[in-house]
Formats: sequence, structure tokens, C-alpha cells
Amino acid sequence: MLIRLQSGFHFRRGIPLRFRPILGKREIWHSLETPNRNLARTRACAMYGLTSQLFECISLAMSHPEETSSLNTVIETFQEALSTSDLHPVQQDLFQSIIQTYDSEIQALKARYNTMNAEHLLARMEDHQRVSSVLEKIGPEINALTDIIYKLGKSARNPGEVALTKLAEQVAVLTQLVQLPAPKPSPLFSEASETFLSLKAKKAKPSVIAEHRNTYKRFVEICGDRPIRDYAGEDASDFKTMMEQLPVNYGKNRKDMRTVAELVSEANRKNLERISGKATKNHFTRLSALWRHYEPIGKVDRNPFVGGWKFDTTAKTQRIRWSNDDLITLIENPWPFQTISQATFGLIVGIASYTGMREEEICRLRPQDIIQIQDVWCIVVQVHRAHKDAPWEAWDPKTEAGARIVPLCQPLLDTGLAEMAERAKNQRRRYLFKDLNFTGMDMKRSGIFQRNFSSFKSRLGIGREKVFHSFRHNVSTKLRNIHEHGDGGLRESWIDDFLGHEGLNKSVGNTVYFDDVDITNLKRVADSMSYPEFWDLKRLMGKQ
Repeated sequence: MLIRLQSGFHFRRGIPLRFRPILGKREIWHSLETPNRNLARTRACAMYGLTSQLFECISLAMSHPEETSSLNTVIETFQEALSTSDLHPVQQDLFQSIIQTYDSEIQALKARYNTMNAEHLLARMEDHQRVSSVLEKIGPEINALTDIIYKLGKSARNPGEVALTKLAEQVAVLTQLVQLPAPKPSPLFSEASETFLSLKAKKAKPSVIAEHRNTYKRFVEICGDRPIRDYAGEDASDFKTMMEQLPVNYGKNRKDMRTVAELVSEANRKNLERISGKATKNHFTRLSALWRHYEPIGKVDRNPFVGGWKFDTTAKTQRIRWSNDDLITLIENPWPFQTISQATFGLIVGIASYTGMREEEICRLRPQDIIQIQDVWCIVVQVHRAHKDAPWEAWDPKTEAGARIVPLCQPLLDTGLAEMAERAKNQRRRYLFKDLNFTGMDMKRSGIFQRNFSSFKSRLGIGREKVFHSFRHNVSTKLRNIHEHGDGGLRESWIDDFLGHEGLNKSVGNTVYFDDVDITNLKRVADSMSYPEFWDLKRLMGKQ
């Protein structure tokens, strides 16, 4: 299979299951050392042939002609021996020799490709140098001949007009021969970006489109609006230099219409803190996406936003978990906002503190998402399909691992969460929390709550390093501090499944947790979460 990356095309081929224990991986990847698709196909065929030979050699080494058992039995016996390191030294040496031979052939093939690339580049450079040399020598001569023809034409009489005309025609032909080809057309940056965004808007969220549009606006301010083919690495460097000088509060006020130059000037004058390297890198990523769109169709020659650019991506504010003092502060102060009730606030925070669920996952909970599985009450984080009258209701979990089953611990059951879901079903409500609504460009149900919660904790003097997502840090830290072995031990894979993380064993994230063993293990994880006695969810909800 051909895979196109920024560095060029790569060859990818899956390894059959029976060979994976020997090779120690699931698939084979090799660079084809070229961005040209047609050339990559030819090279991939050679790679495919060598890889097929590798599989054939391993298969022959695994077979036992003297035995009459079936091939499946042979394979199972071999894999069992491999897993217990019970292979004969001769067999181990044989497989090692096969793999080393394959690696040597692949490296030799890549070396030939690199040599071919270098020879091709050298030939192009030599051609360019020859043409440049011709232009340097002939150009002035053509200009001189043209000047002579012009002067003779003014003073010549009828007998010499024919010869003069022929000379002028010959000079014109020579001029066309040595003239450099006209540059290929490409659209203005403003036009190209709007076309790209109109296509991207079909799949991307409105907020993502707004971020791209802001980046493109700033790029035009710094580098001007020119045909996209004309931009080079120097423009990318100028853009990076200016954006890195923006103040840290850049973009917070939507009504602020100042240019980049004006914002940087103020930041220099007041010695303000600057934006993070990660923010600048995000701007580069959006510009790179635009260039990647036009590169295959020949509208640009190269992407100036990829390569060796360095960004300081260290987070300026390190997110940390909630301390007991912070939790006491939360529970001892009443929720001050009227649009969202104290009960809703308390239950959302309570669910996050015991399950580590993400903010939008909780706010989007529907009555049918809270069910009993094997007599265990669970929250099912799953895909939401939209109603005809509300297309914004369509929603997917954050990742494949995000679709999961989250058993409820006793403190959450004591809040009446299961009964609340039953009442919502009887009332035919679409969502569990009736005082939340879809808001913002992305139509999130967590938008208002997120803003209010941030304001609430700031009023209480809780620092910027503590956010709602920090509850997820609390859950992960508490669970991973429980030793894996012994009574009450929790396996890493169980915790990853409970939190919706992509674990090292990726197949676990794709498991459906509806059998006795999985539900039992996940229930053990849920019941392992504990807090000090002061963390009373009923009190947090205003029921006491």
C-alpha cells in the first residue's frame, strides 16, 4: 500500500498473524525516497517483491515436512515454542539470518534509490547552469543587435530594408529560444484560502474554520496578498517572528480589531508576556494545510511551512489535579449562577470527580445513556444520532477509545442519578440536564457551564493550573496509585478502558464491554475511586 506523508511516499504492508511473533511487529513500513507517485508505484513493486520473499522464507522455515499434522497445528506448536523461548538455537539462527538478509536487501534498494535521486538532481543542476551560462552570454548580444537594427532602420534606404527585416526576424526567433518560460499561474492567497475554507467547511466545525480564517488574515497582514506560488521560506520566517511576539491575551477579545503590528507594539511597550510556542505552531499547521491542498495540483512548488521549524511547545500553565484544599473550597461555596442550578453543577462535578469523564461527555448525557448491564448501573458513552429538527445533536466521542462503558460507583448512585434518568425517560426529555442548552459556533451543551465554572473557580482564588479537566487527572492519579498485583489490584488496561484512553494494547479500546468479566473488572475500577469524607456529592448538589 502507498502512503503519502509530507516527506514523500512510503510503502506499507501488513504482516500475516502467524509471522508477527517472529518479526515482532504488525506491519512493515519503508520510505520510497520520492514524492513522485508514478515513481513510488514502481519502487513499491520492488519492495513488495522482497517482502513476499521474506514471508515465503519464514513460512518454509516454520514448516515440518516430516510430520503429518495439519499446517494450523504446526503453526500453533511453533508459536507456543516461540512464546516460551523454547526454540532450538538452530531455528533462532535461521530466522535471524532470514530477517538480516531481508534488511540488507532493503537497505541496498534504498541506497540505489538515493543514488538515482542524487544523479537526477545533479543532472538538473548541470542543465540549469548551462542554460544560465547561455543566457548570460547571449542576452547582452541580443540587446546590442536589437539596438543596431533599430538605428539602421531609421537611417537605411530601400535597398537594405529586406535584409534588415530578415535580420530583425532572426533576432526575434533567437530571443524566443533563450527566453525563460513564463511562471505558472497560481491564485492570490486571499482567493486560494477562501476556496480551501469553502471545501473544509463541509466537514470541519465552525470554530475550526474561524481559527483558520484568523490565521490567514494575520498572514496577509504580515506577508501581503500575493500569488501563493510566490511565497517562500523567508515569508514563513517573517510570519513566525511576528506571531511569536504577540501578547499572551491575543485573541481573547473578539472585538479587538488591531493588527499584528499594533498588538506587538503594545506588547513591547508594556513588556507583556508573549503567546506560547504551541500557539505559533498551530498557526503554521493551518497554513501548511492550505499549501498541502494546492501542492498536488501544481499551484505551489513547495510547502514553506514544513521542515526544520522549531517551536517551544512547553505548556506555560501546567495542568494539575485538584488538591483536597481546592475541593473543600468548591464544596463550601454556593454556586452563584442562576441559569444553571446548584443540583446540575454538583452532579456534573461529581460525575467528573468519580469517573474522569470529559465535560462535553457529561453535559450531553441522555436518559438512554444510563442503563443496567449485568445488574450494574452504567453510563454508556456512545455515538449520538441527530433528530431531523436538530442536526447539531449528532456527536461522536473524542476517540475510538472514547466510546466506552463507565460503571457507576456507590457515591454516584446515592445522588439519585439512576432515578433521575428514569424520570427523564418518562418525561420524554432528550437530555438528562434540562437546564443546559446548545450554544456557540460548535453548538456544545457544555459551553455556558464551562464559562461559568471557570469564572466560579477564579472568584474562589483557585489558580489557572486547575481546570475542569483536572478532575480527569485526579481519577487517573488515584487509580494508577493502586498497585496492579494483590487484592484490589487494577490492571493498566482496565484503567485505560474506564477513562477512554488509547492504551498500549489498542485492541482493548475496540472491545465491547458486555460480558461478565469486563463489566466486573470495570466495576472494580469504579469502586476503587474514593475521596475524603468531606467530599459529599449531595452537599455539592445543595441537597443538604
